[in-house]
Amino acid sequence: MLEAGFEFDGAADHVLTALAGLPLPLRPTHFSHEEKVGSDADRIADRKRFAAFVAKSKSGFFLLGPAVTYSIRIASGRPLVCDCFMDVEPETAKQLLEHMSTARPIFGFACAPGERERRNRVTTRQGVNTIESWVGRDTQKYLPGFYWLTLLPEALAKQHGVPLIAVKAVAQEHIELEGGQHLFRFYERPGDWVGARAVTELGKSLPGVFDVEKVKPKLLEAKNFLELNSMLRDWK
Repeated sequence: MLEAGFEFDGAADHVLTALAGLPLPLRPTHFSHEEKVGSDADRIADRKRFAAFVAKSKSGFFLLGPAVTYSIRIASGRPLVCDCFMDVEPETAKQLLEHMSTARPIFGFACAPGERERRNRVTTRQGVNTIESWVGRDTQKYLPGFYWLTLLPEALAKQHGVPLIAVKAVAQEHIELEGGQHLFRFYERPGDWVGARAVTELGKSLPGVFDVEKVKPKLLEAKNFLELNSMLRDWK
């Protein structure tokens, strides 16, 4: 299983158009409010039915296919987020990022689930309680990180002072796409992130890139759950 994620400005229309044009087996076939198909009649190919569903799904929905699940999250005043879960070969995941770059995402990535958790999830213990939280994913504050495949637009790199030349020096592969989009592959296979020190050091060396290791010690200073929750909000 692989994970991918994208952020987009604007309405969902251009994102849905891009998803509908994906090659098999990445293309979703059904829509739902749950992570499973509720009815075989809920087919994306039924444009009238699908349009009515999207119109009433103000906070988001799921698009589903035999090997893929796309979670569309919508919040007022925030970028549209598309989380992807795929049971596909690595080269197919690369096709996803190349194709979705045409929709001009703010940021995109694909990786093994363990890598995403390692770079953007923290676990804190307070007494008998264990609190887990996602951190460092707000692209307005920083670049969330570098992953197996990272889709980095020039605009976001410039916003956070990330020199593309430094990223190119560490990446194994760099593809310059249309619209100022840059696709980087940092290691051969998704699982190779374990022990990939060069990528970790790259993130640490650039102030505009989120570094979870700088957050973990600070969370230990929280005296209670309210203090911890306030800290976690700052690093969302």
